[in-house]
Amino acid sequence: MKKLFIILSSIFVFCTPTFSGQTQQNDLNSTYNEARPIEVMLLIDRLYDIDLSNSTYRIEAEIILDWKDPELVKKIKEKHREVTFTGAKLKKILADAWHPEFIIANEVSPRTTDFQTLKIFDDGTLEVFEKFITKVAFDADIREYPFGDIDLTLDISAFTHEINEMVLKPTFFEIGHGRENEQVIKGPWYLKDKYVTESRDHRLSSHSAVFSHNKFHFILQHDFMDSVQKIILPIAAVLIFSTFLNYFLSLQFKSNAEWRIGGQITLVLTILALKFSLTGQIPVTHYLNFVDELFLIAIMVVGLNLIMGIVIHNLYLRRPAGRASRIELGYKIIQPFLLITLLALAVYSTFLAGSPDKFNRCQKGNAACVNLPMPEKKAQL
Repeated sequence: MKKLFIILSSIFVFCTPTFSGQTQQNDLNSTYNEARPIEVMLLIDRLYDIDLSNSTYRIEAEIILDWKDPELVKKIKEKHREVTFTGAKLKKILADAWHPEFIIANEVSPRTTDFQTLKIFDDGTLEVFEKFITKVAFDADIREYPFGDIDLTLDISAFTHEINEMVLKPTFFEIGHGRENEQVIKGPWYLKDKYVTESRDHRLSSHSAVFSHNKFHFILQHDFMDSVQKIILPIAAVLIFSTFLNYFLSLQFKSNAEWRIGGQITLVLTILALKFSLTGQIPVTHYLNFVDELFLIAIMVVGLNLIMGIVIHNLYLRRPAGRASRIELGYKIIQPFLLITLLALAVYSTFLAGSPDKFNRCQKGNAACVNLPMPEKKAQL
């Protein structure tokens, strides 16, 4: 009897936390299911000032928060005849009533609101519209630069109401108004993909605070011709000129020394000036991206050509009949192969041995892809 009592007590002790945990989880899920859904509609007017070195960009956008509250709509109708509110009336209505509020979680400074409106509809829906401008941070992880893609994000997170009170549901996401020749993205970028994901955001407003979160992604690809003109062609020209100086200006003739050594010094300074001129257009990463590798190769090759030119010229001056000519001939043969090998290693390490697609695209099924037409509603007349 004593053994039976011990067994039953043990079963009760181990099972109680399990049942309690399941009950708490069910209550939590039930609470989330009872949260008020807030439709989020986002339209991007402009993406500009994309700064890869500081990992920031500026955005001008329009957002609509849409929710149902028939009781509030009824009270507003009793006090006001209009259906659209701005300015002081809007602030007073929102201050006295429940309404969704949001923050941009990844902005680096508070957003500037151009204007804001509140609109009510016959079916008990309220719609808060806001047009804003802000500066946003992003992850400038672009190993293939000046090729490859960047993932700009706009993180919309609930502010005052936790996830048990309201859930942000993205229903519309578009870039531009669809006008002909409309240029939304400024600079040498074009839109490759866009999608939005839903998640939960934790903050320290309380030890258990959880807020609804929408992350809007804009996948941009760098313009190929801009990369060729600003980076690829200048670096290629420097490497070709340095190789030609090394190959055709033999130091066996003293008159060539000034042209060859002085020319290599000029090319080294040209590389440094080019790198400096591209500040703000090259991402700052903890690893070497493709353009970093190109500049490093250019410095190594031109610097080596300069050093070897000085050494060979010194050998010719000290021992004209010595081994200077053999060293010069051997370096002429080795230098082009060294250049090709370094470029091949840079291409392989960047494009062939790199990681797979890092973006959580829509087709993978992990993202809530939204590209829906703007829902139509009938306003109260």
